[in-house]
Amino acid sequence: MNRTQKKCVVAATGFHLLLLLILFIGPAFLSSNQKGEDRALIDFVPLKTIDEALSGGGNPNARPPAPAPPPVQPQPPAPRPQPIVQPPEPPKPVQRDPDISDTKPAKKLPDVSLKPMVRPKNKTTAKQKSTTTSDSQSDAADERQAQLAKAARNVARSLQEGLSSSTTVEMPGPGGGGVPYANFLDGVKKIYSDAWIVPDGVTDDEATATASVTIARDGTVLSARVTRPSRNALADASVEATLRRVTHAVPLPENAKEDKRTVTIKFNVKAKRGLG
Repeated sequence: MNRTQKKCVVAATGFHLLLLLILFIGPAFLSSNQKGEDRALIDFVPLKTIDEALSGGGNPNARPPAPAPPPVQPQPPAPRPQPIVQPPEPPKPVQRDPDISDTKPAKKLPDVSLKPMVRPKNKTTAKQKSTTTSDSQSDAADERQAQLAKAARNVARSLQEGLSSSTTVEMPGPGGGGVPYANFLDGVKKIYSDAWIVPDGVTDDEATATASVTIARDGTVLSARVTRPSRNALADASVEATLRRVTHAVPLPENAKEDKRTVTIKFNVKAKRGLG
């Protein structure tokens, strides 16, 4: 075996070893990604996210707040029936007695003196009224100040004792108490799954649209676009409307080094209808 043949044998052996490594190690990475995609959707919105596939916090028996009722459209008032106006009856002619005269005797006016009369003013009475009015106003002002001071003392006492000591707010979560937390990707999927509404006209349950969403550290959606449409016009239009409607998702994990993160979300019609 010459030198060239030895080089060929070594190269072939190395190539076969590389193929073996791809066959045995490659499926391990693929299976882990597939498990992440098949992970069940969480039933709560986390306030804190982590990179691990874990969830906790909150109260499993807490009920989420009821959605706000849709605004009631005001109904236009019903038109009122117009009343039927009867034409006025013509006046009846007055029959007068010819023996009675229309002229009446003039009345005699009483004698009125045009000389002005001057009445003396009661200065004592006006002064007493002014004093009484000022005293009543002063008493009312003192009473109002006393009421305001009492109210301020009550408010300060209530703040010191703690108004919310008997009020508890429970946040939904898988359990364990505290702030509910979950995997970052699971939280993003929950937000977009709740916001997506599949139109009734979509008959293809296998329609799947893929979108790319970039989220800032505080959860603000920086950009969102459809990277692979489902070839169903109604489904794709509903996905694009969802991407425009969602402007805030969930915050990045606290230990994340990047200021923004891009994730891939798949919108599957069959999976969405299975959630109800």
